[in-house]
Amino acid sequence: MARQTSITASAIIPAPPERVWAIACDTGRYPEWVENTLRMIRTDGLARPGATMEELTRIAGPWKSVTRWRVTEFDPPRRQVQQGEGVSTAKNMAVIIELSPAGQDTDFTLTVSYTPRFGPVGALIDRAVRGSITRSQQRSAQAFAALVASEKPSS
Repeated sequence: MARQTSITASAIIPAPPERVWAIACDTGRYPEWVENTLRMIRTDGLARPGATMEELTRIAGPWKSVTRWRVTEFDPPRRQVQQGEGVSTAKNMAVIIELSPAGQDTDFTLTVSYTPRFGPVGALIDRAVRGSITRSQQRSAQAFAALVASEKPSS
């Protein structure tokens, strides 16, 4: 039986959690910072309990997939969990966004969690691509930090 894989990346963002949270909840902006999100196909708007969205996602090379997400946990401005489906090589997918104060800054943590499909073959494929996924997660966290830093705080 395949084991759950979790890959976490983080960034310290020079902004208060409420401001970081507002941008993290803007699901229409995911292509601006989530590296493998090519475009949003449909979104219910801001993340909130039960909100759904669909994105076109790059899996690897030219391989793309439509991934559907539902917000299943929502605890502003600390944590949200989005459950996903649509990637043929993974099941039990979740993206977890967590924020915690770090002095005047915010510690932003982005975790992707999934179970590889296809038994032992899927586990081998997962091990082969895990480094790439880890790097992509870290680039996404850094891109998010840059996005927040580029936004002027609302008065």
